[in-house]
Amino acid sequence: MKLIKKVLAICFLLFGIPFSAVMILEIMNPRTPAQEKQNDVAALTILTIPSTILGGWLSWSLVQQNQKQQALLFESEQQRLQFVFLELIEQNAGRITVLQLAKNAGISTQLAKEYLDEKAKELNAVFEVNEEGNVLYHFS
Repeated sequence: MKLIKKVLAICFLLFGIPFSAVMILEIMNPRTPAQEKQNDVAALTILTIPSTILGGWLSWSLVQQNQKQQALLFESEQQRLQFVFLELIEQNAGRITVLQLAKNAGISTQLAKEYLDEKAKELNAVFEVNEEGNVLYHFS
């Protein structure tokens, strides 16, 4: 369905925009006879403007649909990350490292650190440094 919408939007826009421009130029041309100007106005009104509007509307709906899908994917990823985080907290008596979260969630260490820093602020975690120099986030 999305592919059909894309193809239709492109077709409507490729028809509507150039022909609208040509019709407008013909209407504005002082050398164009009055009868031809009337025909151009009719063609503009009946064919090219509706085609352009429909193509624009289809394009806009595709953009909106894509934004909704991205939001749903982001929300789904946040829920999965939350689940992994809670599992690790439960398994490790409230202690977790950036590396543990990154490994178990399949994300970068930078993203894991940002997530843990955010959760630490939200849940008032305590930071500890173990013998290897790794920072442990301790959630009570």
